[in-house]
Amino acid sequence: MNLYKILILSLFLNSFAYSDIRSEFPSYSYVLTEFDIDENFIDNPEFKYFIQIHKQEYRKRFVRAVRRGDLLIPTIKEMLYERDVSPVFVYISMIESGFNPKATSRTGAGGLWQFTLNTAKKEFHLKINSRVDERYDPIRATDSAIKYLYKMNRNLRAWYLTTMAYNCGEGCVNRAIARAGTRDLGVLISSNNNYIKAETKKYIKKILLMAMIGENYLFKNDDRLGEMMYQINRDSIAPVRVRAGESLANIASILQMDSYYLEKINAHLKSGRVLYGYMVNIPTSRVPLFYARYAKNIRPNNRVYSQNSYINFK
Repeated sequence: MNLYKILILSLFLNSFAYSDIRSEFPSYSYVLTEFDIDENFIDNPEFKYFIQIHKQEYRKRFVRAVRRGDLLIPTIKEMLYERDVSPVFVYISMIESGFNPKATSRTGAGGLWQFTLNTAKKEFHLKINSRVDERYDPIRATDSAIKYLYKMNRNLRAWYLTTMAYNCGEGCVNRAIARAGTRDLGVLISSNNNYIKAETKKYIKKILLMAMIGENYLFKNDDRLGEMMYQINRDSIAPVRVRAGESLANIASILQMDSYYLEKINAHLKSGRVLYGYMVNIPTSRVPLFYARYAKNIRPNNRVYSQNSYINFK
């Protein structure tokens, strides 16, 4: 077979492989729209190639992350929705930490959203000391991440640019736009130029692919991954008040749950005890049991304990 025929066959096979992406990921239009990207970006050659090469690997990563963060996903999505940010931004956290609240990077970034010490303290005023590290609190860290995303998007005015800025910084994205002379995503991520660093080019593609995998359950009734998503959406995290100094182990015993799991969603409490002014995160499904077996027995002075209360403590 001569070179010409091999080239034609290769083009045909590639075309056949790519042609099914739209039907394989019916979520693509929704996901791209939520990121302020024209839905025709699905036909971008480099993005299609990325999908074909990585889709199986990312499905496996998705399953591992969902199993690790079953309470976290609905909690983060609800918080995003309440702040008028698309729930698809939960996939930034998935890519950053794999939904491991205790995740720590080699550079010292930590938590679900991988905040550095400097960013956590100066940008978000999160408490970090010998007793507590609020980067590892799913509620406080997510609240800070939402504020950060909102702040950057006010300046960048496009969610795909904001997502890229989460990786490399707002100034980095602005400089890339100035060098490229365009905000077009296809141009910014093209391997033919160096407007923005390669890590960020891959970062936005990773998030989009993971979002397409994760949101497919909304459009495919027979999707096995969808069964996982419907299952985990039944529960979430609820912060409740307890006595200062209360141990997580005792709360876990009262809630009839594994103390390791309770500690994971309260990883910010380094000693395993609840500090004054803080609340403890428990599964929403265990809230009735908590109030039946714990809260009704405490009578603190000058405090009102209610099922829906929450202290915004700094």
